[in-house]
Amino acid sequence: MKQPARKRLAALAALLSPERLTEIVDIGANPLSRPDYQPLVDAELVRVTGFEPNPEAFAALKPRESAFERHLPYAVGDGGAHELKLTKQSGFTSLFEPRAATLAYLGRWKHTAAVVERMALVTKRLDDLDDITQMDFLKIDIQGGELAVFQNGRAKLAGAVAVMTEVAFIPLYEGQPLMDAQMAELRAQGFILHRFVFTKTVPLASPFDTPEDKKRAGSQLVDGDAIFIRDLSAPETISDEALVHLALLAEGCFNSPDLALRCLTILMRRGQVRKPKVEAYADMIREAA
Repeated sequence: MKQPARKRLAALAALLSPERLTEIVDIGANPLSRPDYQPLVDAELVRVTGFEPNPEAFAALKPRESAFERHLPYAVGDGGAHELKLTKQSGFTSLFEPRAATLAYLGRWKHTAAVVERMALVTKRLDDLDDITQMDFLKIDIQGGELAVFQNGRAKLAGAVAVMTEVAFIPLYEGQPLMDAQMAELRAQGFILHRFVFTKTVPLASPFDTPEDKKRAGSQLVDGDAIFIRDLSAPETISDEALVHLALLAEGCFNSPDLALRCLTILMRRGQVRKPKVEAYADMIREAA
């Protein structure tokens, strides 16, 4: 996190003075990269509960355990019995079978997505997890299983202000729900699409490819991470506390200071924060532009 953003986050936290930590649930917490919410963990503003059923990935999470982060070896889904497909590269591990036709079309990942072990497991419904009493933000990346979690977590999601989910534009797995299915479910639950964190495109396979060709810019959309938030076009339905947590997530995780400012503006109109403080935060955004 760059210094101006770190400074803004500290100022925002001081302005809002949240009464409790922001509760983050990370489903599919495989530590392949630094999580987007890490600045909030570093600032001791959140408590993370992560779920990761892959034994190797779960073991890699243990060094991150702290008063602000815990991890549990559960698979979250529809509550049924399934088979986890462990792949050569753990980032492709899924309850779904890799789709050979798509991998051939893309001309990549055939070997890294190869299933090397199969593990029987019983998934847990998000709504049945007693470990989760409050959830402000759901981050989820479970290679196709996201929709089942949303459908079986409606009660928990009713208290959330945002969701970050991996969305697929082309099926890498057999029977994988794509972005449109996720978006329809989340929209029905009161969320709107806010932004894409990133989208991945790859070059299509050609019989004339060289190894260098796979590194060139491509045109085929594959997947990406998308952020959905509570619909602020009806702010009267959102509590002061929810706006506080959404503002902190917007600044410290989503790289959306304008969203944080919108939350502050609503709180200002309700008399919860003072106008000069909100103006000072707006000035910090302008300075960083």
